[in-house]
Amino acid sequence: MPSLSEANPFFNRYNSSPEYKKLLDEYGKMHKSSANMFNGRSLVKFVDIIKTYLHKNDCTSFLDYGCGKGYLYTGEFDKVSGSKEIGKPLPEYWDIEKYCLYDPGHKEHERLPTAKYDAVISTDVLEHIPTSDMRWVVQEIFRYARKMVFLNIACMPALKKLKDGRNAHISLHSPYDWCQFLAEISETYPDLIIYGFFDEIMEDGVFETKGYKIVRRPNIIPLTMRDKEEKKTLVGEEEEPKVQRWD
Repeated sequence: MPSLSEANPFFNRYNSSPEYKKLLDEYGKMHKSSANMFNGRSLVKFVDIIKTYLHKNDCTSFLDYGCGKGYLYTGEFDKVSGSKEIGKPLPEYWDIEKYCLYDPGHKEHERLPTAKYDAVISTDVLEHIPTSDMRWVVQEIFRYARKMVFLNIACMPALKKLKDGRNAHISLHSPYDWCQFLAEISETYPDLIIYGFFDEIMEDGVFETKGYKIVRRPNIIPLTMRDKEEKKTLVGEEEEPKVQRWD
């Protein structure tokens, strides 16, 4: 698998790789195959953390980049596994009225955003992008943000397979490599705070998510998880030198 440093600097939204176009077509067909396919469930475990960061950074608008069908933002939010604990659509839960949903693989949300938003959220997206196109996709995400970006990226194989037999997570890289790549691109966006949360399966079989806050290169701050027993809520807090972890 090519490294992130090999991401092609000449590809862009209007000149993407043949592989990107091929995958986009395949994901469009997968969307149509089931009403439950790509319904947004990967976002559920982060809703409280994102809420904290939205308020902490005074965000009054957001874009979900790669939102899937976006059920969590509608009255059908309870179709998504684990969402009943939220009890309401995400805009109400986060107390933010201005938002945009974008997903090029789903016809309802395929129109490109035409404005900037205080925050851009993207979960379970970048690992599905060809590494060759990663630079322009990340740059596009950053360009839509005024204040902060929240990324969740899997660093392990998916359960789904593509029709050619490959794993659906076609861009598998370590959290370290992701942080270095994101930090490098962030140099062009010095006013942004980038939160990166990376899912891994460790050698002992334990599922682990590590979180990092990227303010500017090389300032990458590990995040730890504070789990208050009385509330059982998970909130990312800055704390060095530990890393964020929960099982």
